[in-house]
Amino acid sequence: MNQAKSIDQALAEAFPKADRLEAPLPERLKLYLGESRELLPELESTYDRLVARIADNIQASNQVPAVGEVLPAFCLTDSEGKLVELAALLDNGPLVISFNRGPWCDYCGLELHSLARSHPEIVAAGGEVVSIVPETAKYARNLQATRRVPFRVLTDMDLGYALSLGLMFWVGQKIMDMYRGFCIDLAQFQGNGAGSCPSLPPSWSATAGSKPASSTPISATACGPRTSWKRCAKPPGAEPFARLCTSQSTRNRRDKSRDG
Repeated sequence: MNQAKSIDQALAEAFPKADRLEAPLPERLKLYLGESRELLPELESTYDRLVARIADNIQASNQVPAVGEVLPAFCLTDSEGKLVELAALLDNGPLVISFNRGPWCDYCGLELHSLARSHPEIVAAGGEVVSIVPETAKYARNLQATRRVPFRVLTDMDLGYALSLGLMFWVGQKIMDMYRGFCIDLAQFQGNGAGSCPSLPPSWSATAGSKPASSTPISATACGPRTSWKRCAKPPGAEPFARLCTSQSTRNRRDKSRDG
């Protein structure tokens, strides 16, 4: 108990240390990962094997959408139970879509803080941001509060949308058991016993605008580490749709009820 408490405290100290680092997000993630490797070597080595398996599967299946491909439509609920369609979001301008695990994931927390800092600039450039999580509405609201998220959080129950993009993976029994040691119960958070999470690449930009990508450049880093996104565009006269733009990565049903 004392050892677990000391690890919790050390991780709690590592997060703001990484978050305050005056460096691009990949460097903040790298710093936090280094601290985590020292504190939780068995968990991180298990993660490494999981990441290697995911990378092999992605290469073998070729399911993850490539740069320039059309992003499938979605209709998901936000943290207040309101239906949100991708087409409606794109009617307002370019959109950054960030796939995150939940309020318990510090890697996602670092990414969300980075996007929150960039949010005013993104909005000023005519864009918007949404986060998509597999958590029930209760925990989507918790994510907004604990991570100080200024944009909408959408719920992808049972990871149906992530699965359609080839971005879902089973974490494995060993990691689920380790999570429970830190009071992280995926079945409770997600409302099912699948034990799955959104895989990477977790963040994309999409647009239904007609401006060329080079006219309004935006760049940022995403939950990863070492993942980035930038704005893409559609041909003039096309119907609203989304095209994807993403780079390398190495790591990392609709809501049943409003109250989760």
